[in-house]
Amino acid sequence: MNKLANHTSLKEWASAIDALGRGEQVILIRKGGIADPTFGVEAERFYLYPTYFHQPDGAPQDGSVDITHWCEVVRTWRVRELDKLFALEPYVVFPHDALIARYSFRADQALHILGVRTWRLAQPVRIVAKPEYAGCRSWVSVDDEIDVDGSIAALSEYALRAKLDAIDGLLT
Repeated sequence: MNKLANHTSLKEWASAIDALGRGEQVILIRKGGIADPTFGVEAERFYLYPTYFHQPDGAPQDGSVDITHWCEVVRTWRVRELDKLFALEPYVVFPHDALIARYSFRADQALHILGVRTWRLAQPVRIVAKPEYAGCRSWVSVDDEIDVDGSIAALSEYALRAKLDAIDGLLT
């Protein structure tokens, strides 16, 4: 079994995970959650833990979540300018008001833009959503064993690089 270090998982909207898994989105836009005083990349490789805040459709009702994907960070940027954030709208599934909310939260901190390579697990893993995973925090360490062997990349290296280069052109 091949698993990620510390079972590190980033909590993200389920709709964003779906877009990452289809290769439509290759970036994550983060500033941290209410429980996070700041945001930092806690692991270069991490599972994606789906959340359904503002997304009531599709949330499991049995106290579990399905881990279906994992990511590795391949580029990072920091953004403080609202116009640069708005330039990213075509590259994410977040609605305009969600981008404004992420920008406005903790106005003294820059947004972290993570360019990621997303992988689909060979088999989804259903885990119990434990109380320690709850709350508005970015990172959790799940207790379950999640095997990444046999994972399939959402995009080829060439396609990923092309999308990230386009984003780099907007941010630098």
